Amino acid sequence: MEMSLTMLFDKAMVRELLTVWPAKPALHSPPVDSRIESIVNAELINGYLAGGTAPAEQLIVIKDGTALHSRAYTTDGYLDPGKIAKWRGRGYTVQLRNLHRWCPVVNAMCSAIQNETGYGTYATGFVTPAGAQGLYHHWDQNMGLVYQLAGRKTWQIWEPGVEEPHNGQFASNTSPGSDVLNRMKSMRPDFELDLEPGQILILPRGWMHNPHARGQTEESIHVTFVARERTGYWIAGKLAQAALTSTPLRRVIPPASVVDPAAFAGQVAAARDLLTQWLAGADVTALAAELLHEARTEPNVDYISHAPRHNPNVHHR
Repeated sequence: MEMSLTMLFDKAMVRELLTVWPAKPALHSPPVDSRIESIVNAELINGYLAGGTAPAEQLIVIKDGTALHSRAYTTDGYLDPGKIAKWRGRGYTVQLRNLHRWCPVVNAMCSAIQNETGYGTYATGFVTPAGAQGLYHHWDQNMGLVYQLAGRKTWQIWEPGVEEPHNGQFASNTSPGSDVLNRMKSMRPDFELDLEPGQILILPRGWMHNPHARGQTEESIHVTFVARERTGYWIAGKLAQAALTSTPLRRVIPPASVVDPAAFAGQVAAARDLLTQWLAGADVTALAAELLHEARTEPNVDYISHAPRHNPNVHHR
C-alpha cells in the first residue's frame, strides 16, 4: 500500500475525495490493511517530547487559550523533557507544528498526499491531557484530516459562518472573521462527537470547532494532516507571476504617474489591459504543465497559526 491517502481511506473513498472534495464533516477509519498505525502513532509523538528531540521553536504549550513563553519549557534554547512533562501534568496541551518539516515518516506521508492531490500538505500534532483544553473555538482555512492516535477528544462543530475562507481572508483570529466567530460561539453546535483512537475526522475549511478533552479520563493525542486546497485565486496569482515575461509590464512608471491619482489610475488601467493581452496570448497547455509541477512539489507549505501570541503580562511559576 502506498504511503498516501490510501493509508487513511479505502480506494473507493480516495476516488471520491479526488473527484468531489468534501464540504461536510465525516468520520472514517483507515483500511484494514493500512500501515498507518505502525507509522504514525502515539509512541512517535511521545518519543519526540520525552526525548527532547522536537524542535522547541515548533512547539506551542497552551492551556485554556493561553500560551506559555518558550523559556518555560526549554533549557539553553532546547526542549527540556522534564519541563514539558511538568506542564503536561498541569493540564497544558502541547502542539507540535510542521511535523512534516522534521519527522521523516510524516514528511513522506505529506509529500505523497501532495503528489496525489496537487494540494500542498502539512501536519500538526496535539497532545492534550485528560480533563483539559488547549485551543478554543476557531475555524481553519484549509481541509483537515484529523487522525486520532490515542485517547479520545470531544469535537463540537458548527456550520461555516463565512463563505469560502481563504488563507488571510476571513480567518477566525482576525476581523471580520473574529466578529463572526464571537457571534457563532453563542449557538449550539451542529455536530458533537468523541473521536475514537484510529478514527479520522474529515473537517472542511470554515467549519468552526471547539476541540477539548474536558470530559475525558485519558490523554488525547492526534495528528492533523492539512491539505492547502488549490483555488482559482492561486492560479490567477501564478499567472500574474508568469506575466513577468512581458516586457511592457516590466517598464518603469515615472514617479509623477504614481503620486498623481488621475495619472496613476491610467497606469492601473494600462497594466490591466497589458496583463489581459498577455494572458490572451499565453500558451495555456504549457502554463498548466508548469503549474501542475509546482502544485505537486512546492515546499513552502507551513502551519497557519490560530493560537494567541504569548502574553508578556502572564508570569510563570
